[in-house]
Amino acid sequence: MLKKLLLLFSLVFLGLTSHSQILISIILGDKLNSPNLEFGVDGGLNLSYITGLESKSPALNLNLGFYFDIRIKNNLWFNTGLMMKSDEGANALTENDVLAIYPDFEQHADSGTYSQSFGFLNVPLLIKYRFKNHIFVETGAQVGLMTVAKLNHTFEEGDKSITTTWKNRESFNNVDLGFVVGFGYKLLDGEGMSFGFKYYLGMVDMTKSVTQKNYNNVFYLKVDIPIGKKK
Repeated sequence: MLKKLLLLFSLVFLGLTSHSQILISIILGDKLNSPNLEFGVDGGLNLSYITGLESKSPALNLNLGFYFDIRIKNNLWFNTGLMMKSDEGANALTENDVLAIYPDFEQHADSGTYSQSFGFLNVPLLIKYRFKNHIFVETGAQVGLMTVAKLNHTFEEGDKSITTTWKNRESFNNVDLGFVVGFGYKLLDGEGMSFGFKYYLGMVDMTKSVTQKNYNNVFYLKVDIPIGKKK
């Protein structure tokens, strides 16, 4: 499964990079990737889970988007952009977990496993500091807009694996807000792509349930690729 996710991410990422370079260059012209502005595409893998649930099994998914690094002063930058695809959630939900996030749900089978999945549009608002050795650290806030929420039931029927889904976005708050901290390294003497790690700690209760509070937590492994930068 992990190999398939990596292959899919690579194909989508390469296609997006080649087309975005043409479009963004037309829009921004010679201001694209100037000494005070860096634009590019970013993406990677994310491991997410929901605090407050009995299940501690995380969900592994992809994220993909674009970013802007805007110089504030010297080595201090402002990082923002749009994570257009960010699938998150939690796996191996217990019966209590299912009822907590979907109170009106009627369990259809005793066998199989349940998971909760989300789709988000995320906007980071981070302060980034780039050291002279090309290591960087970043921290700030991230705002997310939930686009889809689904409860999934996967079970075996003969030699087939079947998944049934129920849309349950009405059980959750549409806006998520949290704190981000991360670090990474920029290649090619600070002029090339960068590899990094981010942790997102949700600060807003995701569910509308009055019985418990649930918060979104995500670990990101990411790659940032500048577009249109001169060699």
